[in-house]
Amino acid sequence: MHDDGYAQEQAIANNLERYLRDSLAAVDPPVAVGCRVDSENPEKRIKCQVDVDRNSLKQVETLLGSELSIISQLDQAVEGAIKVEAIVPAIVKQATDIGNQVFQLEVNTIDLPPTPEDAKVLPMPSTKVADPNFGKSRFEIEHVIVLIHGIRDIGAWQSNVSEHLVEAGTVVEQIRYGKYLASRFLCPIDLSGAAVQRVLKELQSLRHEYPNARMSLIAHSFGTYVTLKVLEKDKNIELWKIVFCGSVANDRHDWSELKRRVGDGDRATKQFILNDCGTGDVWPVIGAAFGWHYGMAGATGFSEGFVTNRFHKAKGGVRGGHGLYFDPDFVREHWRPFLINDEAPAIGDGIQGEHLPWLVKLMYESWARFICKLLALVVWLLLFATVGLSLFFLGKAIFQLF
Repeated sequence: MHDDGYAQEQAIANNLERYLRDSLAAVDPPVAVGCRVDSENPEKRIKCQVDVDRNSLKQVETLLGSELSIISQLDQAVEGAIKVEAIVPAIVKQATDIGNQVFQLEVNTIDLPPTPEDAKVLPMPSTKVADPNFGKSRFEIEHVIVLIHGIRDIGAWQSNVSEHLVEAGTVVEQIRYGKYLASRFLCPIDLSGAAVQRVLKELQSLRHEYPNARMSLIAHSFGTYVTLKVLEKDKNIELWKIVFCGSVANDRHDWSELKRRVGDGDRATKQFILNDCGTGDVWPVIGAAFGWHYGMAGATGFSEGFVTNRFHKAKGGVRGGHGLYFDPDFVREHWRPFLINDEAPAIGDGIQGEHLPWLVKLMYESWARFICKLLALVVWLLLFATVGLSLFFLGKAIFQLF
């Protein structure tokens, strides 16, 4: 499922970064712009940083003043720097965005090395790392890491995660099956067929694209359910490592059939399959309670011994939510060593369900989930009855007109 905080704020941060870069395009030499979500802040405040040549500071200050609604000047002890709070421009947000309206902007000055007058001024170094695999043959790629998103999400987190995993010989590929609405997720009929078919087709294509590479996979939320469906559908897919996070897969899923298709065939399967859970992630439990095809593995962990379950708090020891995994520090600390360096996964810092509300924990019980499903069924029946009656009276009215 979609994280109600981080993923949405990250999408705004990405749009805001592009907006600032376009607004300052006239500055020469060019500026470097970066925006991120401050995950240590409980309010998930967006922070942006602009690095500019010292001689262009006044020009940048003027341009920003004309483009942004600045509401406060923050104390800044460093000379030659600007730190303000500003309103997020409406142009970078979508109508459905409900994130913070205010972001922090810091402008820092740097001294570029002098160049001859007749030499062309080179742009400032980019904060992004160039693709280390550019120009390589696809036959030289040794490792492909595939990212699969969840529902109510078109993969806003995928690009943010990708840049912290790619390296020479390792590429990161994103599979997107479109925005999967919560109403489809909770429907009594399993409507995942199109998403499963899309992911299956993409995985098979990547297998042919990189014939000599091992393939690993990171799936979030509904993407974990789709992944298991794909692996059931195509028995020939083999994976090096699997990372699930915020999973809505059945916590009692039978992994025994998959163990021969994951890992190196020598070590225990649990050394190749990670299931990361947030200590306060309510969505897998709610999905299992009101949905018809899902489980709560992203909250309770998988019950079988073929998987390594980990439970995480967010930064500062606070509740670990549905999108805590997409913070760059989390990726570098918990996923990169496991996927890139083949290191033993570090243990989580939390306990299963320690930040879940008691009412959500009550849904652990099978009888509580049964009641939730009955309530959901009543809602669906009322919905179908309402639509059916509306169509009946509409048809009757049209018939009387003729």
